[in-house]
Amino acid sequence: MNDEGAPIRPAGRWVSVRLQHRHVSFEEDFEADEPLPDGDCADEASLSYSGIVISSYDRGEKVSERWIPLGVDPSEADDEQLIGQLREALLWQAGRPPQTAEE
Repeated sequence: MNDEGAPIRPAGRWVSVRLQHRHVSFEEDFEADEPLPDGDCADEASLSYSGIVISSYDRGEKVSERWIPLGVDPSEADDEQLIGQLREALLWQAGRPPQTAEE
C-alpha cells in the first residue's frame, strides 16, 4: 500500500482479473442473429449478465482488455475458454510466449 491507502501496482507488465456485471439495452426493432446469453432480463429491451474482465497493463498503460461472459450454467467449453484466456494473460505478464502442448 502507498501513503494514500491505494495498492502499489508493479512497474512492468501486470494483469487484472475481476468480475463485472454488464447491462445491455437493445433498440426497439432489434433481432438477434443468435440466441442471447443467459442472464437476467430487466425488461424486453435489455439484458443483464456477469462476466470476467481480464485487463493487461504495461508500465501503467492498459494495452488490452478481454471480457468473457459467465453463463448461468457454464459448459466445459466455457470453462476451457476461460482457462485459456487466463493462461495467455499470465504468460504475457511473465514475458513468455505462449507454448504449444508439444513444447
